[in-house]
Amino acid sequence: MTPAGIVDVTDWLRAAPACQFVPLFSEVEPLQVRIKSSGARRILCRSGQMEAAMIDIVEAGLTRPDWEGLLYVMGWGPPDAFRVLYVGKAERKGVKHPVSANIANIRSNLHKFARWGDGIAYHMGDLSHAMFGFESYKAPSPKYRRWAETLFACHDPPILKEPVYLSLLPWYVGMKGPSGFAGALAGVEKEVIALAGWQFADIILNRDGV
Repeated sequence: MTPAGIVDVTDWLRAAPACQFVPLFSEVEPLQVRIKSSGARRILCRSGQMEAAMIDIVEAGLTRPDWEGLLYVMGWGPPDAFRVLYVGKAERKGVKHPVSANIANIRSNLHKFARWGDGIAYHMGDLSHAMFGFESYKAPSPKYRRWAETLFACHDPPILKEPVYLSLLPWYVGMKGPSGFAGALAGVEKEVIALAGWQFADIILNRDGV
């Protein structure tokens, strides 16, 4: 239970307008994640539901001037039993361009794919690197070794400990965070990380507030 005065993050996500909960991984059979080859690399596959939801959110968002990007929350279990593992964001604006390279051309942008791409320095690519240890310009990241240890009971074949879901929340100007106050996407990400870090301290994968 969440003490009085502390917002339950999962309740807030379930009530948030347009929030979608989708399976993160494509599975060969229950809990066994499908893999694909990319040259000499083996890459974990996103689910079709996740890819379709991400594409829809980004493409719809880019038609509106008040869309700031999207908040994503990875966790165990379906919406009615969701436990938060990781909180992040994909912003509309890039450092140098009005549309970030992370979301530009989203249908074909599998390398970046709104931070969940197959490339190194992106979630699915870095997690696959930690899982399978293929050759790259850098060693597998300790961050994604933690992800692999947390999510998977076995690496080869990749067997999940529990079903993993991703909640995707498009963020528009004027939307309210868990506190009930309107805020920008960057601010709500920090707020959700802080609340989830308290509520799910034993499993949260965000470190040092990021």
